[in-house]
Amino acid sequence: MQRHASHVLACAALLVSTAAAVAQTDPAPPMNNPDMAAWQLFISVNSRAGGSNAVFETYASDTDTFQTNPQYPAGPTPSALHPPILETFARDAALRNGVLLPALPPDPNPNGLSEETRHNRATFDFIVQNNLYKVSGLKAAFGKTLTFPLDSIEVKANWVPVNKIPSFTKNQVTIAQVPQLYHVNADSNGNKYALVSMHVISKQVPNWTWATFEHRFNPGRCDIIGCRDAFGAQIPVVAPNPVRAQTYPDCTKSAALSALLAKANIEPAFVNYCLKGSQADFVDNAGLDIRLGNSVTEDGFVPTSSCITCHGRAAFDKDGQATSPAGFINVNVNPPIGPLGALLPTWYWNNTGQPPVVEGALGLVRVGTSADFVWSIPLCAIDDMQNPPQPSGCAGK
Repeated sequence: MQRHASHVLACAALLVSTAAAVAQTDPAPPMNNPDMAAWQLFISVNSRAGGSNAVFETYASDTDTFQTNPQYPAGPTPSALHPPILETFARDAALRNGVLLPALPPDPNPNGLSEETRHNRATFDFIVQNNLYKVSGLKAAFGKTLTFPLDSIEVKANWVPVNKIPSFTKNQVTIAQVPQLYHVNADSNGNKYALVSMHVISKQVPNWTWATFEHRFNPGRCDIIGCRDAFGAQIPVVAPNPVRAQTYPDCTKSAALSALLAKANIEPAFVNYCLKGSQADFVDNAGLDIRLGNSVTEDGFVPTSSCITCHGRAAFDKDGQATSPAGFINVNVNPPIGPLGALLPTWYWNNTGQPPVVEGALGLVRVGTSADFVWSIPLCAIDDMQNPPQPSGCAGK
């Protein structure tokens, strides 16, 4: 643990020095230089933590957090994997609404894609100390303002079994090449998985910072909305291919990013990951909705994906239940439709008065409390209102 701590401090010093240089001319890098801030976070969470582990693998998983007695891990822990949760919740919600989605193929996930969400110590402590890991705590928190501390970080990682990487990459990568090209780790049963994508978010600004990364061999990496990286890529904008699920050229690193990576205590394989894009606002300066979606995590609904808008729907009602199915505004279609643009007051309030709907307006009745953009809270809380408490739906399998 002492060695791990020294690595983290060294990485932190690097990021602080870089940020200090930028701060001389830019008082708010996460807003004004979001791609640079995204790469700084990527390096921080993926710095070495001993053995084959990255720092984010020392964070608490949803499985660690949402249980009767939450425990923050003392060091790196095996991946607590489960099927992609967005699709699972959307499908369950559609079935509850009596909607029969088109028939699934015999194996809807032939490559064994799995995911996990991890919370750093600041995020974990806020959830646990405010009893947001259980339904009774959500009921008690209804109507309150929840604001995570500034050093909060969350990571959602997507993994594919090593032996499935050739088929997942359309035979661009052989099994023998995986250890050199991918960050690889094992689950609690010793099964080895390769990291194919990750979301990284931080509370450096009130509405969090948003960034999503993909491995360069992910087919369809820049489909539909393209790829944008004004800091770390020599080609800052890559247009989507006219035919989906094809390959894209390598995201060759810029001199600025190469210098950061050279100084970082990071596994060499991480040079193979690309910033798909970052997001600092709901709309651009012309009022157009900003889109950001990962071809793996948001597979099927990238056209209507916005990280910040989707997470802005993370809310719970007076009974401690999620107010919407994983943020979707329509689960009765396949694929489901995600929300874009600014948050709507109707997601949180009923209004019997006259428009506009503003703070303090007459006739406002709260129907949802914001979970401060953290979906794990309304979706993963254990139901301790039953005896015995019902386990979290987000636990690793």
